[in-house]
Amino acid sequence: MRSRPFLTLLLILTMPLQAQASAEAFSVAVTVKPLHSLVAGVMQGVAEPALVMGTSASPHHYTLRPSERRALANASLIFWVGPELETFMPRILGSLDTSSRNVALIEAKGLLRLPARTVHHHAADESHIDPHIWLSPQNAHAMVDAIAGELSRLDTAHAHIYADNSRRLHQRIRESDGQIRRQLAGKTSAFLSYHDAYQYFEQAYGLNNAGFVSSGDEISPSAKYVHELRDKIRKQQLHCLFYEAPSRPALVDTLTRGLAVEALELDAMGTRFKPGEDAWFKIIHNLADSYNSCL
Repeated sequence: MRSRPFLTLLLILTMPLQAQASAEAFSVAVTVKPLHSLVAGVMQGVAEPALVMGTSASPHHYTLRPSERRALANASLIFWVGPELETFMPRILGSLDTSSRNVALIEAKGLLRLPARTVHHHAADESHIDPHIWLSPQNAHAMVDAIAGELSRLDTAHAHIYADNSRRLHQRIRESDGQIRRQLAGKTSAFLSYHDAYQYFEQAYGLNNAGFVSSGDEISPSAKYVHELRDKIRKQQLHCLFYEAPSRPALVDTLTRGLAVEALELDAMGTRFKPGEDAWFKIIHNLADSYNSCL
């Protein structure tokens, strides 16, 4: 009879150790910083997800380092946007000797999926989805729900924490969305973008994109197209050209030379921000500040 209190006490004392061991055994990897931010927010208080692509290199043409490949191979759960963004991932996932579950968040329930406006400077059809899905507050809500659901299914011991964190993130997203709507209200001036990566943000906040220079990282527009863009800047009296971080393309200077147009940086990937929950919010507010400063 004396053994029962002892066993009960032993069980109580070992429960935290068991929970810690469970958290350590359950590992999560995320490909890009904006998604990693949302996953880190949902996992706060449980564990820190691994960020696979920590550099500013384009996810369209990325070559994994050995350490990054190991992070994917060792993960119990992998979150990524989808083959429309991380074009290298289907091949990598097929080659990994792992039983981990991978979740392409571009397929999340309730997600707004916009057709890509161009593919290699030609009109795209609806089979080509713009992969920059995180630049919409609506999509951030949908992805938080999908992330919390997947984590809770695979790690039931911490499901209550994931649920609490997702509610907190939804509130933060709503607050940021409201602040940006007030900040960009009435900003209807047309502008040019170097990279056509921002239509989710533009649609969410009613911004007027008059065109773009390049539809992909690897594509250099023709001299004829550059001439047409300069004509458009003059005729439509465009005053803003937004280019992609982290570096200013030389073509920006060619386009703006002698014209009354300001060139400003946009950073969809958060290349200058520290990984973690706050990164998504910094990305969104930084975009709003950049547009607001010129429009």
